[in-house]
Amino acid sequence: MSRKFQDKINSDREIIDLRMQSEELINAMERMTEDEFRKESQRIADAIDARIECLFRESESL
Repeated sequence: MSRKFQDKINSDREIIDLRMQSEELINAMERMTEDEFRKESQRIADAIDARIECLFRESESL
């Protein structure tokens, strides 16, 4: 992964939003069941992976 692509990921608005959601999830962890936390953290991780894959495909087509 090139530095340019890493910068693109780090500045992507959707990735930034998902990272903020993960921080909020960590802060809310004590108010959630373990199952709720696990499901929500998996949802965020899957969304981040999907977005990175999308950005990668876009960069390959350029």
